[in-house]
Amino acid sequence: MTGSQSVAGRGAGEGVLVLGVDTCGPSGTVALAKIERPSAEISRSTAWEFGLLAKLLEQVTLEGRTYSATLVSGVEGLLTRYGVKLSEVGAIVVVHGPGSFTGIRVGVSAVKGLAEPGEIPVVAVSRLGVLAAKAGVGLSALDAHRHEVFLRVSAADGSSRQLLAGAEELLKIDPAPARVAVCDAGAAALLGLTWPRAGLVQVDAPTAFDAIRLCVPAILAGEFADLALLDGHYLRRSDAEIFGEAAQSKSERGAGVRVRRMEAGDIDGVMEIAAKTDHAPRWGRAAYEAAIDAGNQPRRVALVAERDGRALAGFVVAAILPGSEAELESIVTAVPHQRRGVAREMFAVLKPELRRQGVREVMLEVREANHSAQGFYRFLGFKEDGRRMGYYVDPVEDAVLMRVSLR
Repeated sequence: MTGSQSVAGRGAGEGVLVLGVDTCGPSGTVALAKIERPSAEISRSTAWEFGLLAKLLEQVTLEGRTYSATLVSGVEGLLTRYGVKLSEVGAIVVVHGPGSFTGIRVGVSAVKGLAEPGEIPVVAVSRLGVLAAKAGVGLSALDAHRHEVFLRVSAADGSSRQLLAGAEELLKIDPAPARVAVCDAGAAALLGLTWPRAGLVQVDAPTAFDAIRLCVPAILAGEFADLALLDGHYLRRSDAEIFGEAAQSKSERGAGVRVRRMEAGDIDGVMEIAAKTDHAPRWGRAAYEAAIDAGNQPRRVALVAERDGRALAGFVVAAILPGSEAELESIVTAVPHQRRGVAREMFAVLKPELRRQGVREVMLEVREANHSAQGFYRFLGFKEDGRRMGYYVDPVEDAVLMRVSLR
């Protein structure tokens, strides 16, 4: 199935029945819609307006992290309720990323399995493209976690490219865009920090029906994907590839990072880093002064990192508790130095220092919704050890307790 293909003879009456699947986000959707035949020529420039030809029959929400168990049954239930056989579906629209690595893989694989036996044509579409069209702007961004965004950038000739970007990459885009579509707090926070003058166009998260609407021109024109070549649009590697690969050389990660004890002259720089990092503690000067005071109780180990001989790149503070235990109170990397191995190097230096002071286990607490931080801590060897219900405020949220042995 490649190139131009007709959907004539498929669907209900004069319209075309279309199934939509989106499993890229924190929650997924499956939609069934009917596209009416247009009375005018299809123009790519008015694709979203042509989406008005799509009439939603029903859309079902799938809970995140359950797609492998609920996607196919969700499709089956949707078709059954409308008395539609899979062979009567004229086309399937699948959102193939970017987003959740596992979600993309499950969605694309399921759509291939549904489409191949009956040779149902498939259109694949980017979630960033759907978000941009829904907001009516050329640029869009999605939270990619780990202090990064998936970004869609449009060129003057109407083309677009998609990339994974952290703060350092975003700051290199000059001039900053005037308007960017966002649908989640993570993307909005990072863009607000790096592009403070950009207008953020907030819309609801894109759905499977939004994807169907965008793809109406392609469906009616018979422009479908080759299933043999169809794959997820991941933009980055999976956690297994990132965290499971052999240790990278010093020249690739952690290069030029020097970790040393925090001194009084560092406190202004440390507080500046904390103020510009959304997950950092909002300590006052007295708290940092206490952290570097050897006579203070509880005793603390406070370190800072410098990178390439320049300004401070990050800091870490751990409190030594009774019973051979320490609490990792904060580990923060300055935004321009993130994804450069700074936090990993700081923890690598922290561990032997804590061992010298009799510490055998390190514990920490992290917001339940801070999945990127939890992933990093797991990379360092921490494992979940319990929960503190309603521990955090503004918003109220559970704390995930994590622990690692230094033995």
